[in-house]
Amino acid sequence: MTYQRRDSWARAGWLFILLILIPGLHPQAAISAEKFICILGGTGTRHGIPVLAGSFGLYPKYGLDATIVRIGSGTIATAALLGGEADVISTSGPALINARLSGTPVLYVSNFNDWSDAHLLVRPEITSMEQLRGGKFAVPGLGGGYAHMLRAFFFPKYGLDKGAKQPTILSAGDTPSALTGVVTRQYDAALASYENYVAYRKRGLKALVAPEDINIKWYTGLITLEKKVKERRRAMIQFIKAQIEAVSIIKRDPLKARAALKSYYRSSDDELMAEYQNYLATTLPLVTRVDTENIKTLLLTSTNPAAKNAKPEEFIDNSMVEEILREGFVKQFQR
Repeated sequence: MTYQRRDSWARAGWLFILLILIPGLHPQAAISAEKFICILGGTGTRHGIPVLAGSFGLYPKYGLDATIVRIGSGTIATAALLGGEADVISTSGPALINARLSGTPVLYVSNFNDWSDAHLLVRPEITSMEQLRGGKFAVPGLGGGYAHMLRAFFFPKYGLDKGAKQPTILSAGDTPSALTGVVTRQYDAALASYENYVAYRKRGLKALVAPEDINIKWYTGLITLEKKVKERRRAMIQFIKAQIEAVSIIKRDPLKARAALKSYYRSSDDELMAEYQNYLATTLPLVTRVDTENIKTLLLTSTNPAAKNAKPEEFIDNSMVEEILREGFVKQFQR
């Protein structure tokens, strides 16, 4: 009995010593990861880059315990950010323009694209925009990017904003619901990003208006509050680095990217995922600065009178992206 008790105490002592030594051998394990919350204000692939970064296992690498919340509406995501429920949101940003013009200090800190890939999808029998003059246009949310895009660019270009009979914009909750509503004749038309266009093309919809017909400078990226940049700057930089590495994986490792896209879309369609991956690999940037031209477009969509005299640079904080570039971080992925 005495021998067994001593042996138990010896094993306990060695275990105690190991528990002390292991953190010293692996210092990163001793440091708890920083919690970080990102809310997606859309369902498109570019909105989903934070999800893909998680699928690639990048957040622990950058010292983060990241929670990515998928919400299909930029309006709801904006409300969550302003309510203090997120560190950043990934969305297209028109609602944030109005928020800043109204006094809320929001900032655009990283950009995944500088163009709009919005396709106007309709059923096959619709052959002209004139047929949609009194039609129902579905959008994820009335305060989101697609609603603003229709009012500021699509309707004026085709004269649908004039005359007694004008289109109605209706909120469907998210893009898949809007497009499904077009298929089922609940709505007449809806805007969709490239990947949604490809998916719903298989369900019988067609693009009546393609992105090049409108050629809109746009923004989809990370948005946060000024105080978050100050209070969580290190975590924010690490989060942006994870997004950049995720983009690099999409570009250089097609099989891994397609597997992550399958999970994101809950799809087993190899052909569709291959098309998405190829599109993203071609179009996504590794240098994610926000350009003033993108903000100018968002200002054009704003209903706030102050937008006319607003300075685009006041909406941007590229300091974290610039810091990442000065470190030489991006160069390793450009080889």
